[in-house]
Amino acid sequence: MYIFKLNSLYILFTKVDSRKFILTVFYIAVFLVGCKDNIEIEQERPNVILIVADDLGYSDLGCYGGEIATPTLDKMAKSGLRLPNMHNAGMCVISRSSMLTGQWWPKVGYGIEAGTNLAQALKGEGYRTGLVGKWHLNDEPNNKGFDYFFGFLGGYSSYFEGSPDYRLNHEKYDDFDNGFYSTDAFSKRAIDFISSESPDTEEPFFLYLSYQSPHNPLQAPKEDILKYRGSYLKGWQAIREERIEKQKSMGLIEQETPLPAYPLNLPHWDSLSPEQKDLEDLRMSVYAAMVERMDAGIGRLMKALKSTGKDNNTLVIFLSDNGTDSFSVMDSVFLNRGLLPGEIGSNYQPGTGWAYAGVSPRRLYKISQHGGGVKTGAVAWWPKGIKKTGVLSNQNLHVVDIMPTILEVASKSEVNAFKKNTDDFAGESFLPLLKGESWDRKSPMYFQFMDNRAIRTDKWSLVEVDGSGWELYDVKMDPLETNDLAQYNENKVIELEKDWLNWWKSESDNSNYEPESTGTSPHYKPQGDKGSGEMYIPSAMPKILRNKYVR
Repeated sequence: MYIFKLNSLYILFTKVDSRKFILTVFYIAVFLVGCKDNIEIEQERPNVILIVADDLGYSDLGCYGGEIATPTLDKMAKSGLRLPNMHNAGMCVISRSSMLTGQWWPKVGYGIEAGTNLAQALKGEGYRTGLVGKWHLNDEPNNKGFDYFFGFLGGYSSYFEGSPDYRLNHEKYDDFDNGFYSTDAFSKRAIDFISSESPDTEEPFFLYLSYQSPHNPLQAPKEDILKYRGSYLKGWQAIREERIEKQKSMGLIEQETPLPAYPLNLPHWDSLSPEQKDLEDLRMSVYAAMVERMDAGIGRLMKALKSTGKDNNTLVIFLSDNGTDSFSVMDSVFLNRGLLPGEIGSNYQPGTGWAYAGVSPRRLYKISQHGGGVKTGAVAWWPKGIKKTGVLSNQNLHVVDIMPTILEVASKSEVNAFKKNTDDFAGESFLPLLKGESWDRKSPMYFQFMDNRAIRTDKWSLVEVDGSGWELYDVKMDPLETNDLAQYNENKVIELEKDWLNWWKSESDNSNYEPESTGTSPHYKPQGDKGSGEMYIPSAMPKILRNKYVR
């Protein structure tokens, strides 16, 4: 007896002569060719993996100038595309709302209540859907189109000890023993999800892999931290300068591009005491270890994807939900408890100094709508679909573009409502970019969080930080927003402000713009780098704790 496999058919033969065997296989092959059109419809639709890092800086990846070891994402950038002008919303929950709905956040709020979200739409297209990691939106993922969910519902959680809002689908999950580390757990669950179907299944999958890393609390295994310990004693100014030089060599910045001035609310590294430098070095060592661990998990996922034979026709998009977190509001609490960055039970943040290095070469940070807050070093990878690999696609993109793009590649037919009715989305499909075709954004991009807001066109950037008034930049000449032209071009300010206000009224159904002030917020403080932001005062390493992380 012989078993012969052709496409996804298994054919059983008893002992026959070779001529009959060959003729039988030939006729089956002819039949399958006759069905070719139907087969290709299914095979052309790619699997989709959307990977979102949390609070990752623009320059943290090696392929965007960073010194942190990220070989997987660097390799994917080389064999895919870098999208250096992908914009997020400067704040995790807003970015995720827009990304999963294709809408500006005022319409959907801090959730995904309005209309159909990406997972629901893909389920309608016959996709198997899964979310692994952080949710941070209304309701629960299994009620919002996801067949499978493993992760936590809120904004952050302990990497080692989890939290009460962890779920495995609808059930509470509390198995945090045996060396649990959430980044590794998310990578493993993601691998399980993409591997849970037969390689020959016709059903494509959509995986939303939503890492918490490197969002606070800054926690990582000690051996990973020690790998970087001491390498950041050169300071955030030196790290930023090194990253910018790499970015210039990569073509991410032109040699003559004006660079932002040093922030007035950040002390120079040389002014710090040895104890301050020591704690800052540890802080960044933990952060780097977290990013490297995430990249390693993505590496295991990509290896598993290849083992299924589906890697060639899988679209992977990687990005961050906002820029680096510049705050460090709990340092004194945990130092008083004898806990350092990296340790179980601690909750440290990166702080302004390392945020300044992380967003290189841009200005300002998470929650700000300036470039450092809303630009992400994105990567797209799709062996079958991307025609020109290893290049920079410099067009302006926004997270609202992700849903229409994914739905266009996932649609079964040309008459699919999501594919054809572009009025359903605030975003625009950038599929032509992936195919190596010309593509330009047709409409402005809008931004707002608390008293930070912006509108961006291909020529102009009108931005406000901490409610301190509009700043105007000619981004053709000044892409890093260094030379404020507001007082010299008042007509352009008035024109763009009117456009922004019309957008705000239309999207929020609110005729008045009355923002919450960062100056009175219990969670955030003014960030302005031209003198209006709070001065960053680095914490010092207590003598009694300094031997905890000696390399």
